[in-house]
Amino acid sequence: MLSFIKKLSARDIFIFFYGYKIFRRLIPSIIRRIPFKKKVLINIHNFQIFLNLKSSMDREIYLKGVYDKEKLSFCENKVELSKFDLFLDIGSYIGYYSLYLASKYKNLKVLAFEPIIESFSQIKVSKESNKFDNIEIFNYALSNTKGEQKFWCTNLNKKSGFAFYKEEDYKAEVEFNNYDHDKISFKNIRTEIFDKQFKIQDKLIFIKIDVERHEYDVLLGAVIFLSKSNNKIFLQIEIEDELKDNVLKLLKEYNFHVKGEISKGGHDYYLSNYDI
Repeated sequence: MLSFIKKLSARDIFIFFYGYKIFRRLIPSIIRRIPFKKKVLINIHNFQIFLNLKSSMDREIYLKGVYDKEKLSFCENKVELSKFDLFLDIGSYIGYYSLYLASKYKNLKVLAFEPIIESFSQIKVSKESNKFDNIEIFNYALSNTKGEQKFWCTNLNKKSGFAFYKEEDYKAEVEFNNYDHDKISFKNIRTEIFDKQFKIQDKLIFIKIDVERHEYDVLLGAVIFLSKSNNKIFLQIEIEDELKDNVLKLLKEYNFHVKGEISKGGHDYYLSNYDI
């Protein structure tokens, strides 16, 4: 028995105890606090992913081996991704969606957009480790203006996403959620306009947009791509409730229709501009 335990990795042990409900909240806290290597490359599914265990989201992937399982399953059950040409991962964080889809659908070209250098660097390590030639990564945010814009984050230690800074929106969000002002961080982030960077036509495309309240601006920067390029698009987009009406109204103007929604870990809407 002792020799068997010695063969177990630290992750195996953490996962074992995490499987018991009584330890479910304790194990992530232990991982965050104990002095052991916090940046690790692990195997899940058919790929490797580079994680920073200081991040709560990375710890979840480390312990569960999955992320957004319900949302990804919805997409795979709704459309035949094996027939798609392109996946746009807009707000890719550490690239879980990109890595998962690139490993499973070999003919799928992946464009991943992640403006935060720490997360971008993790995607880069994962891409190189897997030797995924079908993933291309971009270290900037998509928006409706080119240049540099101010973004903010509630708590860097939790690696939560950076949101575009709009003063009234920022104040309302901080007050409503009672965020700790001392933990809020700001960054100036490079922004690019999708329509100025890419000319993509007549493709079957899956897009995932998760950009922390910047969805409307991203879409405004891609109006040619969305409405005039004959692309057939299946779209997964996370939208805050108070921004929903404007974003969905804009998408409707481009002939997108809602095909479903999931309110778990954010409110995601699924739309397409063609019959599926």
